[in-house]
Amino acid sequence: MSEKKYYVFLSPLNNGNKPFFQLVSFGFMAELVGFAKCNTKNKNGRYENKYSRFTKSELAEIMDGALYKQSDCLPFNWIDSEELLKEKLGWEFNEAIDKWEYTNLLIELVPVEDGE
Repeated sequence: MSEKKYYVFLSPLNNGNKPFFQLVSFGFMAELVGFAKCNTKNKNGRYENKYSRFTKSELAEIMDGALYKQSDCLPFNWIDSEELLKEKLGWEFNEAIDKWEYTNLLIELVPVEDGE
């Protein structure tokens, strides 16, 4: 079974839930591109191209995990609620894989639907 793929968008910040940029991969390189460079719209109204899908493993390799990473434990002590941990620092526990996951607060991971 292959890993789930995700589109990576910059999180919408007061712009009507329409991210301005999307992460696109070209071989080993990844770059942010404006919608003008993305040439198709998927059925959800998101712009995309064939290079815009990433697995979590691929994301963890970009910029040494600056966008996404997994860990068996938190790399620091946290005494506040898990909701604040996610909201303020981007860390949350994923029970399905029994690991902590960090997703940079500046990005939004949108699952690729089967068949896309």
